[in-house]
Amino acid sequence: MATNLLPHRACPILKAAVLLLPFLTSLAAALSRESVLGQCTRALYRGDYLQATQIAQGFLQKYPADVGLRVLLGRAELAQGQLQPALVDLRKALTLDPNNVDALYYLSFTARALSQAEYQRLFAMQPDSPRVHQLLAEAALESQDPAQAEAEFQKALAGNPGSSEMATELAELKRSQSKFDEAIDYYTQAEKTAPLNYTVAYGLGACYTYKQDYPRAIDWLHKAVALAPDSTAGHFALGNALFQSGRFEAAIPELNRALQLEPRMRQAYFLLGRAYTRLGRKDEANAAFQKLDELDRSAVPGQARGQPDNASGKPEMSR
Repeated sequence: MATNLLPHRACPILKAAVLLLPFLTSLAAALSRESVLGQCTRALYRGDYLQATQIAQGFLQKYPADVGLRVLLGRAELAQGQLQPALVDLRKALTLDPNNVDALYYLSFTARALSQAEYQRLFAMQPDSPRVHQLLAEAALESQDPAQAEAEFQKALAGNPGSSEMATELAELKRSQSKFDEAIDYYTQAEKTAPLNYTVAYGLGACYTYKQDYPRAIDWLHKAVALAPDSTAGHFALGNALFQSGRFEAAIPELNRALQLEPRMRQAYFLLGRAYTRLGRKDEANAAFQKLDELDRSAVPGQARGQPDNASGKPEMSR
């Protein structure tokens, strides 16, 4: 009888073991993963990048969707100067987890290193090429050295006189310095050498606005918003030019469109309120000024209430 009881008593234990098996397997995998993660991290921080790479690659062969190990692998590859593999692995990590901060952080380093490598290759191949001078000009702009930037853009344009891109860069630089006549010359050169684009059309419209040549400004800004219908700056600039030229009724739809795209645009409410006032539409004017007052109350302390962001009442045209 005793020998017959053993299977009966063992049955619940066996059932429990079967039920626990997936959990135990999962637990073992988690412990294994944590162990591998620790080994890989320690190897990385002691500078043994080859071992860190080998550990991560070995584990990822079995668990390719492990984001943490994928990021560690990318870091180890980056540390060894293996930029393309690092780029691939960090992108895989972001595919699995698009919001992974570590993957984004180290991907930015990888992209920067790749860019530097390509810059050096370009400099070595053609040190006096227009593209090299363009890169030097952009670096000068980043360093807030507009004089050096202009000199390099000039060299780039001299090397490629038909470049609409270089002419536009110089036009933008001149406009940022309020040298509107020179900017117009460069924008016009750009417009003649390539199909019209938003940057050129908007730039010409902005320059003519500052020169108070409103008919030309309106013409170019109409072209700008046709090329970029969702441009807040374009619609506001057009509304401002129409307002400044006395075309208040025509200005209102453009200002309202700018506010649809950017509901907290104080200058647009200010001009809208003035346009309604000029047309005798007091209720609509009051509503616009009331909205402006609400925005003023939430603005930075010390900013004048009910006034545009610059003293002239004209828009601060974006560069």
